[in-house]
Amino acid sequence: MKKYDEYKDSGVAWIGDVPKHWEVIKTSLAFQGIGSGTTPSTSKKEYYDDNGNGKYWLQTGDLEDGIVYDTSKKVSNIAIKECNLTFYPIDSIIIAMYGATIGKVGILGIESATNQACCVIPVTKKQIAKYFFYEFLACKPALLIAAIGGGQPNISQDTIKKLKIVIPPINEQTAIATYLDTHCAKIDNLISIQQKRIALLQELKQSVITHAVTKGLNPNVEMKQSGVEWIGDVPKHWEVCKLKHYSQVVLGKMLMTSPPKDSEGLYTLEKYLKSKNVGWLQLFLDEDNIDEMWFNQYEKSIYKLQENDIVMNEGGDIGKVSCWRGVDFDCYIQNSINKITADYNRVNAGFLCYWLYNLSSLGYFWSIVSQISIAHLTKEKLSNSPVVLPPITEQAAIASYLDHKCATIDTSISNAQHQIDLLQEYKQSLITEVVTGKRKVTDN
Repeated sequence: MKKYDEYKDSGVAWIGDVPKHWEVIKTSLAFQGIGSGTTPSTSKKEYYDDNGNGKYWLQTGDLEDGIVYDTSKKVSNIAIKECNLTFYPIDSIIIAMYGATIGKVGILGIESATNQACCVIPVTKKQIAKYFFYEFLACKPALLIAAIGGGQPNISQDTIKKLKIVIPPINEQTAIATYLDTHCAKIDNLISIQQKRIALLQELKQSVITHAVTKGLNPNVEMKQSGVEWIGDVPKHWEVCKLKHYSQVVLGKMLMTSPPKDSEGLYTLEKYLKSKNVGWLQLFLDEDNIDEMWFNQYEKSIYKLQENDIVMNEGGDIGKVSCWRGVDFDCYIQNSINKITADYNRVNAGFLCYWLYNLSSLGYFWSIVSQISIAHLTKEKLSNSPVVLPPITEQAAIASYLDHKCATIDTSISNAQHQIDLLQEYKQSLITEVVTGKRKVTDN
């Protein structure tokens, strides 16, 4: 790896030493006109142009790393006048200051106003190449180290103005940006290959599960019509019924932050499961994800999870399903979770879990949910969901087969994701080394 001849202390911990001939200055001294925007009142329809004839207005939700050519909304001339919107020129750098996209950096490919969650830095000086500055900010430590806040981190505009940046000579900036464009494109291509591999593996997993729970493991079995159009034919000896025929569904308890007055002694704090704890055939049970609330003895008898109970999200990201197995602590359910307890003389828990996963993946539950503002999979609708049931021994065989198949596919998915993580780490490290002068790219 090539090095520069001489270095100096940048005065910034994460940057460290930089080439001696590079400048280290505050963002506010390098750029003029740093600002943000505002959100025209959403209650005034005349402020927004749904016909696409207005001027561009950028929200943080539109912000992706790279050049931004489009936005989800346009604002009308009325909004521009009444809200005093500022429009920033093409090539300006945009930074998401808070929210889910915090730290994302983009380059305006269109003249645009922004909402208040975006900081915009017009890059107009000839001695600063926009792509070098973009790469410097995109290396993340510059912004994420600056983020403050407890529950929801944020980066203030003042913090960005005080942020120290490095400025090499313009020819080196251009060379660095070109180098990173080339090398990062190669890394991104390798990441894309792994992402496509994961998508194909997930499709394969879905296909394997669907075939096993609707056709069985015997390719020569005689089939019959299931009576449910989107299920199609099933083995002739299988039963087609509703979930409620062999299972009991219980919706969890509404969140209780403190016990009722004068009844404190009857309640104890207990761990409970909520929607974010339930994934696709998996549970997230680390200490940071498990909360506690108050239950009395009667509630415990209703809401306690027993071995082989199936849990499914009732609200939000509905239909995620998993099986409660091998957990060594008592746990209960909140009302974002439906608990399904089957008659295990007739139903194998593993088979039922795979069957419900199949229904979710096919979009069945989204087609029946009650939705006003947030979707809810009610106990009644879940209880009336269709189920196909082979004989109990055949259910166990199918569940065992799928456990093995899915474990193999999940290992391949995990390996591909590990490759993505390594590539992203390498890309981050490469960008950081180059934009802080630890790796020399000129004269290559």
